[in-house]
Amino acid sequence: MKVRRTVHALHGPLDMTSLIDVVLLLLIFFILSSSFVLQPGIKVNPPRGISKSGVSNTRFILNVTAQNPPLIFLNDQVITLDRLDGEFRRMARASSNASVVLRADSAVSHGLVTEIMGRALEAGVAVIIATKPQVQEAP
Repeated sequence: MKVRRTVHALHGPLDMTSLIDVVLLLLIFFILSSSFVLQPGIKVNPPRGISKSGVSNTRFILNVTAQNPPLIFLNDQVITLDRLDGEFRRMARASSNASVVLRADSAVSHGLVTEIMGRALEAGVAVIIATKPQVQEAP
């Protein structure tokens, strides 16, 4: 018994419009979603500076606002300097390469920022300072 083919190949031009539409939509989606960075809702105006590294994969973001007195937020939760030491030690125990992104307002005193950095480094947590990109002047 001879088996007959029931599927026939299509001959002629293949319409690429729908394929191009899908590829472009995926491209736009990935371009837009790659620029989304977890930024907490706390308004901080970091200083401008030259960045040496890209975005960190750290889960810990420490915000210091320029209110009077300055407020310290760890992942959107208000925290005191005393409790911060315990959190830094907990981070260091949880991971051997623990890091925290420090987003301090440019109006916050330098002494407070260095105190927070010192406490983090003492506990074994690396500190990444967040800055805004520097504006380059036209020649």
